[in-house]
Amino acid sequence: MTVADGNRAGHIAVDDHANQPRAADMSWALDEFYAAVEEEFGVPVGDDGYLETPGAVIDFIVENTSPSDGLTGDEYRDHVAGVVGEIMARTLGVTRYREDSHFVEDLHIR
Repeated sequence: MTVADGNRAGHIAVDDHANQPRAADMSWALDEFYAAVEEEFGVPVGDDGYLETPGAVIDFIVENTSPSDGLTGDEYRDHVAGVVGEIMARTLGVTRYREDSHFVEDLHIR
């Protein structure tokens, strides 16, 4: 019997929870992203738990800050989304994403 024979997929134990993202396991790249968001908007994003998508980060910022310069709610959200996109490009190297993309699973941020 070879090593390959002994390692068939049916014989390998898989822990489905082993690769689940947790706040304590957040990567240095996401730490840097959240720190840059906090610096830009003055909101401690990483302290409120693990925000898994760009949209969740944007919504969190919009809900916890106020528009300036007379922006409407939709204009302010668009502004926040643009700034978050710039921060993602600078800290994570991600320039193409959807707001519902998960940082770890879809964008492969480790």
